[in-house]
Amino acid sequence: MPIRLLSLPAKDLQYCVNLMNVGDLIAFSLCSKQTKNLVKSSNLEEIRTTARFGENDCIEFEILACQRRFNREIHKQITFYLHKNQWMRVDRGNGKEQWKFTRSYCIAHLMSILKTSMITYLDLIDLHQIPYLNTVKQIFPKFYALSIGRDCSDELTKMAILKLGPIAEEVEVNKIPVINDISQFLTLNLNFLLFKDEQRPLKLKLSDLLILNVRSIASVNTDITERELNRFLKLWMKGNHSFYCPENIELISNNAFKMDQVFKGIQYETVLETIHSD
Repeated sequence: MPIRLLSLPAKDLQYCVNLMNVGDLIAFSLCSKQTKNLVKSSNLEEIRTTARFGENDCIEFEILACQRRFNREIHKQITFYLHKNQWMRVDRGNGKEQWKFTRSYCIAHLMSILKTSMITYLDLIDLHQIPYLNTVKQIFPKFYALSIGRDCSDELTKMAILKLGPIAEEVEVNKIPVINDISQFLTLNLNFLLFKDEQRPLKLKLSDLLILNVRSIASVNTDITERELNRFLKLWMKGNHSFYCPENIELISNNAFKMDQVFKGIQYETVLETIHSD
């Protein structure tokens, strides 16, 4: 005999909600305002949210959520495929389903039941149209980390760093754009900036290192002379750099730096990294 779930006493109803798996909880939350509030008060917690933007105006919105049941944590990944003018498709692990909700409604609803205003990762995969960045920023005005894919155009990569970088904590650039001045990317007040292009080197000068305004910067393919690095180290050691932002600078060169030239005239000691085992 069917049971009218919402007719149960509040305590029993909440117990039933807490027994639902993550996918069912999200589906249940879309039934009504009451079910949405029930799910918001449940033990559903967000671990990671990722939004991927491609050129076909489809957002792949991935949620990794955690639910506590019987002193256990149950992790579940769910992916939503959101086209602008179509119903959304959902993959809860058993094949794709079609749910009759719009993209804007779905995103606002999911952020609400996960009790967060900021997504974890924003990935730009294959974009070339610069005006579309305004759409990206409008849909997700807050996010922690930005990743710009290698297949994005040079101009879009540049504009994405300048337009979206200031509202991120971390930025990963997978293709160095062909531009004359890289310094404009180095003053964005980020926690972490990674240049990850193994084909195009990141061309740096001494003046670039002196204006860095990121807490940690890394480059896997760097074009800078040992002389410039040596001058930077000497200037940094001589001056009062309490104002200087970076806590860590990691620069890798395909040609390998000659460390005796980088540290020329500087007393230093090579320390081997020790791995501690528990």
